[in-house]
Amino acid sequence: MKSKPSLLTLLLLMPFASIAAVLFTPALPSIAQWFQISESQAAIAMSIFLLGYALGNLPYGPIAKRYGRKPTIYLGTSLLIGSSIIILFAGKYQLWSLFLGGRFLSALGSSVGMKIAFTIIGDAFEKQEATQKISIATVAFAIAPGLAIALGGYLTTLFGWESCFYALILYGLLILLLTYFLPETAPYLDSQALNLKTIVSTYQRKFKNKTLIYSALILGSVTSMIYLFSTLTPFLVINRLHLSPEQYGLMNFIPPLGLIGGSFLSHRLSVKKSKLLCIGLGVKISMITAGIMLILFLAKQVSIWTLFIPITCLYFGTSLIFNNASSFAMEHTQDKSNGSAIMGFINMTLATITVFIGESISTPSPIILPLFFLALGALIGFLTLRLRRA
Repeated sequence: MKSKPSLLTLLLLMPFASIAAVLFTPALPSIAQWFQISESQAAIAMSIFLLGYALGNLPYGPIAKRYGRKPTIYLGTSLLIGSSIIILFAGKYQLWSLFLGGRFLSALGSSVGMKIAFTIIGDAFEKQEATQKISIATVAFAIAPGLAIALGGYLTTLFGWESCFYALILYGLLILLLTYFLPETAPYLDSQALNLKTIVSTYQRKFKNKTLIYSALILGSVTSMIYLFSTLTPFLVINRLHLSPEQYGLMNFIPPLGLIGGSFLSHRLSVKKSKLLCIGLGVKISMITAGIMLILFLAKQVSIWTLFIPITCLYFGTSLIFNNASSFAMEHTQDKSNGSAIMGFINMTLATITVFIGESISTPSPIILPLFFLALGALIGFLTLRLRRA
């Protein structure tokens, strides 16, 4: 009997790219000052990262089929470590273009985390157990970004923005160490997996899988909400509500409580209720919360608490959506590796487009956030209806 993969390693792999994406966000105002650029220019670092995150999902599917799950993790993690060194070099000589290039490469490397974590779960566990493992792993996905932002705020306040990227290097080294002890879960290695015609043909078939596509778009809508919040709020909270980076980081411990609660509820409901029903429940919670947030902001009630408490409730709903949509998609694809690659690509492409639009809006009004949340919630509701008919 083959040994099961370590849950601890999966818990650290799942949020790998999310941590790489948000750890530096409390430092964005400091980075803007250091490179002598505007807030909107500094925020582009997130869009560049998300673009790399989206594209990074595609090669790891074929690589994981050809060489196995473990070598693929080694490759992506090494790229993350190397790119963090490039970013530090760019900071030393104030080379903003090189900084953005390093962020893009960081995304290409760290995107291996969630993609391979989903693949390993699909390899090693049956349907119901896979749903439960994804729910547990999503707790890490929930906690880790909040911890990362808090750590980033603390490091930025004490040691400067560069310390965020030294922390990423250490995290990458830990992933490399833990991966060494992982069992290889690939059922077989496909010597033709990196053949270009094979790759194109495989991905074409995946793009015809309506269940996979709709589920991936649902995931992308949820991911868009999370990254919009991470990208747009540092300037609002630090520059307009006058919190320090450390204080902003500490406030980010609150929203993950919603994701954790939603993950535990999803774990319990997975035995009794259908995944589509759970997604629908998550949509209702998210839409109601976004509506309340919009009303508060329109009434000029913009504060730390009217921002972070509703976000916590919103995350509770989106956690239900994310867990069940990802598990539903994996149930409806036999090729877990390439299926999760396409799912990750669509997920992050939608998030990249959404965050870019959010960054491009010139008005600083806080109502942008709830308006985006309502639009994305409506999109999830529509896609859920399409899933029922697929």
